[in-house]
Amino acid sequence: MSAMSRAERSWQPSDDLPGTVGGPSALSMPDDWTLSTAWQRAQQESDDGGAINDAERIVTLSDGDDYHRVLWALQSRTLVAECDCQGYHYNDGWCAHVASLWWQWVRGQIVVAHLDTGREYPAPPAWLFLDDDPTAYDHLSPAQLDAYLACDLGSFGVREFARYTDRAAGTIGNLLTDAREKTEGRL
Repeated sequence: MSAMSRAERSWQPSDDLPGTVGGPSALSMPDDWTLSTAWQRAQQESDDGGAINDAERIVTLSDGDDYHRVLWALQSRTLVAECDCQGYHYNDGWCAHVASLWWQWVRGQIVVAHLDTGREYPAPPAWLFLDDDPTAYDHLSPAQLDAYLACDLGSFGVREFARYTDRAAGTIGNLLTDAREKTEGRL
């Protein structure tokens, strides 16, 4: 999938998710998340939902009769998540629907889109940092962020990433140089 600008995103926030000042929050797992009821449900129940668009999914767990709309996407170098259920708000951002999406993603059952670069990830990337600021890399263009994540924070070499994205190695090198200059001292 080619990189796209922030203006070209193929998704729009849904009207039924509560408005959040400053956008959705980064996923933050509670200290005891592996012992939580939400995590147990995520592993025991099937999800009959699916993708709505690049950033949102419907989650319908097999023991319930409701469906929930969940924002589930990568932004910057973190994962943003927000669910319309009561449990999400009661448990400070951790519910069975969010847990189910995490469980599916780490097992390679769903693909998660990056809102800034447009790239899709079938599993959590090596550079993923949960509970990070989703706006930390807003100073980079989508192409600069894509190269920075893949080469500096990920496992791609410059030439390998150039071949992967069908660009010249010099272009990737220039994008990385610009990203490094803009990021130096900020993070």
